[in-house]
Amino acid sequence: MQSDEPTMYRIGCTMTGGSSGGGWVAEGPDGEPALISNTSIGPVSAGWLAGPRLGVEAKAVYDAVSRKFAGE
Repeated sequence: MQSDEPTMYRIGCTMTGGSSGGGWVAEGPDGEPALISNTSIGPVSAGWLAGPRLGVEAKAVYDAVSRKFAGE
């Protein structure tokens, strides 16, 4: 992540309770779908949702957990 990039994504949306944790998918650098964020905050009356910008750290955690629990 570049220092001038926002730490969170934000999008206009009317979804409310129950949307937390939902994944945000976009085209990755390899052209394949990639998880880039998840719904984390969004005030009921504001009409928007936001989620963290997932990067290499999140990918490293995912890979480590996947290796540990693969096949279980």
